[in-house]
Amino acid sequence: AVVSTQSNGLLGERYNFLLSRNGVFIKFVQLQWHTKRFNSTLSHGFVRRYSNKIALWFTCGAYFGIIAMFSSILILMYTFFYSFVQETEDSSKILTPVVPCVNLPNSQILPYLFTLLISGIFHEYGHALAASREGVSMYGSGLFLFLIYPAAFVDLNTEALKRCDAFQRLRIFCAGVWHNCIMMVGAYIIWCVLPFALFFVGYVKEHAVTVTWVEPGSALHTQMYPGTKIYSINDCVVVDKVSWGQCLWKQYDISQTRGNCVDEFVLSDIRSPADCCKDGVISPKSICFNSTQGTQCLHARRLLDQLPCSATSPCASGTCYTVHPREGTLLQLIHSSSSDKALFIGDPAHLYYTLHVSDYSSRLFYVHLPNYIETLMIYVVSLSGALAIFNAVPAFYLDGQHMLNAFLEFLIDQCGVRVRVGIVENVSFIIQLFATGLIAVNVVNAFIQVCVMYQ
Repeated sequence: AVVSTQSNGLLGERYNFLLSRNGVFIKFVQLQWHTKRFNSTLSHGFVRRYSNKIALWFTCGAYFGIIAMFSSILILMYTFFYSFVQETEDSSKILTPVVPCVNLPNSQILPYLFTLLISGIFHEYGHALAASREGVSMYGSGLFLFLIYPAAFVDLNTEALKRCDAFQRLRIFCAGVWHNCIMMVGAYIIWCVLPFALFFVGYVKEHAVTVTWVEPGSALHTQMYPGTKIYSINDCVVVDKVSWGQCLWKQYDISQTRGNCVDEFVLSDIRSPADCCKDGVISPKSICFNSTQGTQCLHARRLLDQLPCSATSPCASGTCYTVHPREGTLLQLIHSSSSDKALFIGDPAHLYYTLHVSDYSSRLFYVHLPNYIETLMIYVVSLSGALAIFNAVPAFYLDGQHMLNAFLEFLIDQCGVRVRVGIVENVSFIIQLFATGLIAVNVVNAFIQVCVMYQ
């Protein structure tokens, strides 16, 4: 039962009365809104008119739910054992906890929470529609906020639900994960056809990325603007967002081995009068470089105009100068904002998180729009898929718990065998206990990996 917070004061009582009258209830770290406004919506002509088609739709959902229920256990087992045999960090992990401001950038928090709410509403709508088809009334529905995470719920008539046969209950319990699966597939299709749709409304893809937003704290906020096109990073050509990320991460491997050839004549011209190698003060005209002849404080822009060199490609003449490890990674970005090249020294990850880029550009429309749509579709695919897998697990307090009980009852009815109720309950309890433990160890293990990664 949901109860509101209590207060002895007159103002507190009036406040609680006002909240409860509007269906708002406050619990520990949770805010809940409950309403009966949508109770009659699903019981009108739509369900009666398309009763057979809706039944077929959720019959497909029931069979999908059975497959998803057992597949989810295999996925969790694979994820758990894979995390121990995989020695290096891998982006292909299936289960990854999302923690705002830790592994979820601030700019992505609102799209993430919005997608989570929409996925939850569509999930609960599936339960409500299936229940209405089977003659199960709804006491109410609503939304709740747990910490900062939004979700939805439906309150079904428990007695009417018990009167349904096993397969009817299976349709109702599987409807949520079925709707999440459909939502995931729909978002994936939209994401696939997005380039064609955007082309017809004036967006084009070029062999570059377009800056859509520069964070105020970015080191390049005075050199990059929305609409700026970036063509390369050092010698790495940027053609889309994937190559943008790859070029940035590539610099970690080559930053201390890649340099530029400088002969004695050029060295005297680009040597800085400052002593940045000792005082640590750097600027585009004064950066500390290493060579076989020691450290030198050099003009970075002029040095980068010289021929490149590396450990595998030494200088034909002159000396190879590489940026001092203390300074970080030196990047030269060729872009369209001016004839000058943007120079950056520091951690490449800083650019990845403070420069927001898109594959699309347009002179007619909002440059951010493709990124917004693309990001939303990616979140819908990942979150709806995650909700489908997670809720299908036959663990305590999840949809999978009720799916498992209905499935075992349906299976016994179809086989026509007599089995004591206690045996079925014990089998169901053992499976649920195993699945709950599997979720627990996966979640704990995933959080430990996140803590180690971001410590």
